Amino acid sequence: MPSTRDIAFIGCRLLALYFLYAAIQGIPHGLYALSTAFGEGQLPSMNFSYQAALWLSFASPILSMAMVLVLWFGASWLSREMADGAPEATPAWSPRSLLSVGVVLSGLVLVSFALPQIALYLLFIADGAMEAETFRVHYLVAQVVQALVGTGLILGAERIAGTIARLRHWSAERPQA
Repeated sequence: MPSTRDIAFIGCRLLALYFLYAAIQGIPHGLYALSTAFGEGQLPSMNFSYQAALWLSFASPILSMAMVLVLWFGASWLSREMADGAPEATPAWSPRSLLSVGVVLSGLVLVSFALPQIALYLLFIADGAMEAETFRVHYLVAQVVQALVGTGLILGAERIAGTIARLRHWSAERPQA
């Protein structure tokens, strides 16, 4: 059975692969935005929304690659820091432990999908989009709420899993038939 540190190490490497996928996926969009900007000679006279989108098309893959480097090469240190006080591995995973891992993964998905959108809206705000008619604050609020829910799932995974286990009557004290 792998130790808690081994599982955290594998999780860091898997998350690094996800960010690599996100970076590779963003490259064609950035190249298209760049070719459109320079191909038609619109760079000096671009309006704020296109300029912010152009910056985001470069920022997203660059930030994703930075996360890849941190997670891939820092996996050993991160796993040691995360699993420092964790109990040793048990021979079998309980349903509550598996549910807790699922809750954490759900939270990570929510946060990882919300953060790039929040960065986009912050770029729009920094470029003066609040005065534009096309800017909708409720899109930003929705992404912030999604990131907060994801963070809550990550930080409260054990409590959420315990509540669900109690409601489903999964307890370690109950003998297995």
